[in-house]
Amino acid sequence: MRKKLYLFMFLILLFGVTFTGYMSYSFTKNIILDNVKDSLKSDARLIKDYFIDLSENKNYDSTAKELKSSIGKRVTIIRQDGKVIGESDVSSEKLENHLNRPEVKAALYNEEGMSIRYSSTEKIYMYYYALKYTANNQSYIIRLAMPLYNIDYVQKHIIKLIIFTVIFGLLFCSLLGFIYINRFTRPIIQMTKIATGIALGQYEKRINLSSKDEIGELGHAFNLMADRLQETINDLSDKKNKLESILTSMEDGVIVVDNNEKILLMNPAAKKFFSISEEVEGKHFIEVIRNTEIENIINYDVDTENEVVINNPNPMYFRVKTVKVINYEKNKENIGLCLVIQNITKIRALEKMRSDFVANVSHELRTPLTSIKGFAETLKFVEDKNTRDKFLDIIYVESERLTRLINDILTLSELENKDYSANFEKININESLEEIYSIMEPAARNKGIKLIYEKYDKSLYIYGDRDKFKQMFINLIDNAIKYTPKDGKVEIIISLDNHMSRIDIKDNGIGISKEHISRLFERFYRVDKARSRSVGGTGLGLAIVKHILTIFNGSIDVKSESGKGTTFSVYLPCIDVKEV
Repeated sequence: MRKKLYLFMFLILLFGVTFTGYMSYSFTKNIILDNVKDSLKSDARLIKDYFIDLSENKNYDSTAKELKSSIGKRVTIIRQDGKVIGESDVSSEKLENHLNRPEVKAALYNEEGMSIRYSSTEKIYMYYYALKYTANNQSYIIRLAMPLYNIDYVQKHIIKLIIFTVIFGLLFCSLLGFIYINRFTRPIIQMTKIATGIALGQYEKRINLSSKDEIGELGHAFNLMADRLQETINDLSDKKNKLESILTSMEDGVIVVDNNEKILLMNPAAKKFFSISEEVEGKHFIEVIRNTEIENIINYDVDTENEVVINNPNPMYFRVKTVKVINYEKNKENIGLCLVIQNITKIRALEKMRSDFVANVSHELRTPLTSIKGFAETLKFVEDKNTRDKFLDIIYVESERLTRLINDILTLSELENKDYSANFEKININESLEEIYSIMEPAARNKGIKLIYEKYDKSLYIYGDRDKFKQMFINLIDNAIKYTPKDGKVEIIISLDNHMSRIDIKDNGIGISKEHISRLFERFYRVDKARSRSVGGTGLGLAIVKHILTIFNGSIDVKSESGKGTTFSVYLPCIDVKEV
C-alpha cells in the first residue's frame, strides 16, 4: 500500500509540476512575444509617420539604414505590388518580390500583420511585423524584423529555471511525501501485523496510537473490536470445552447431522458403539454407519424413540432418540437432527437374566413345595407309622433343600446390593484356608474322600471380607467333595503367580465336559440336574463364588475333563504387609 500511495503521489506531483512548468513557460513566452510585438508596432507607427512626410525622391535604402541604426531593428519598405523599395540590411535591388510573405498579405488586408519564420536573407528565425500606410496616393508597407535569438536566449534561461524548479520541487516534495506517507501508513502496517497476529490466535495484542485524527479513531475502534472478539472467542472456547467435556464424559452416543445427512458431530461414545476410529465430520451418515434402521429413523421417525439391534458381531441393543436441531437466532430454522443413542445391551441382558432367574426360582421352588404339599396331604390318610415316618423324612429333606435354596438366593441378593468394601481387612490366606480345611475335612472323611491342604512357604495376604472369603472357598471345596466319588481326593494348593495369589481346588472326580464349562457360573445351571439334586445342590453355589470374586477384584479359571477331575483356580491380588 505504501508503494502504491508513494507512486500515485509521485505521478500526481510530476504531472502537476510539469503542467505548471509548461504553463509558466508558455505564459512567459507569450509575454515576451507580446512585448516584442508591442515594441515593433510602436516603432513601426513612428516610422510610418516619418515616411508619410518623406519626399518621394528620397533613397529608401539609406533611410532604412538610418532608421535601423536608431531603433536597432531591420527595416524594410515594400510597395503595394510587393516590390521592396527600401532595405536596411541589403540592397533592395537584390531582394525578390515580398507580396507572398504572410505578414505582408495580412497587412494589405488588415492594416497590420505578423509572423515568425525563417529568413532566407538573414539565415535565422525572425519576428516580422508589417504595418500598412498610404503616402502620395499609394499604399506602402513598413516591415520591421527582429531576430529571435535574444528571445531564445531568454526562453532557454526560463526553461533551465523551470527544469531546475521542477526537479527540486519533485525531490523536495517526494521527500516530504515519503515522510508523510510513512507516518500515515505506519499505523496501518501496525494494524495489519496485529490483525494477522489475532487471526493466528494472539488475541491479547493491541494497537498503541496517540494521534487524535481518523487513524487514531480507527485504532481505537480496532482495539475495541479486538476486545469484543477476544471476549466472544473466549466465551465460545469455554462453551466448546464444556460441550466437549460433556460429550466426552457421556456414556450415551450423540450424533448430529445436517439437513443433507452429513455428520456435524459425533462423540467418543458413539464412535465406540460403531467401532469408528477415524474422523467422520463432513461425511454422509450412511458412509460411516451402514444401518438401514437408523437411516429410516433419520428420514421418517423424527422426535421419537426407537430400539435398534446391531450385530457387531454379537447382538447389541440401542435405544435411539431423535430431536430436531433448531437455530433460534434465525427464525427457528431447522438445521439438522440430533441422535441420542443409548446402549441398552446390559439392560436387556439383565432383563433376560431377571426373567430367567424368576423362571428358575419358580421352577426350583415349585419342586420341593409340590413334594412337601403332596406328602403333607397324604399323611392325613396314612396310619402306618413306618410309612408316616418315611413321608416325614421326605418332607424334612425337601424343606432343608428349600431352606438352602432360599438362603443362597438371599446371599446372591445381598452380594448384589451390599457394599462389602466397608468390611475389608487384611486376610492371611494360609490361616484362613487352614480354618476352612478344619471345617470341611470331617465331611470329606465321612464320604471316604481324602482332603489335602498344602500351605505356601510364605505368608500371603489379600484385602477383602473375611466371611465372604471363607464362604467362597467352602462352596468350591463342598462342590469338589460332592462330585468326587469315594476313595477320591480333593487338594487345596496355594501358589504365587505374577503378584497374584493362586488357590487351586483340585479333585479327581467325575469332571465336566467342555460344552458346560462356559455356563458353570450361571444361576441354577447344572451339568447333571438329577445328580445335583441328589447331592443337595441348588445351582447357585458357583454364581455366589463369581459375585464374591467380583467384589475381591479377582478371577477364576476352570480346567476339567470328563472322568478325570476338575481344577478351579482362583486368582486374588496380593498386598504388601508394609502397605496396610
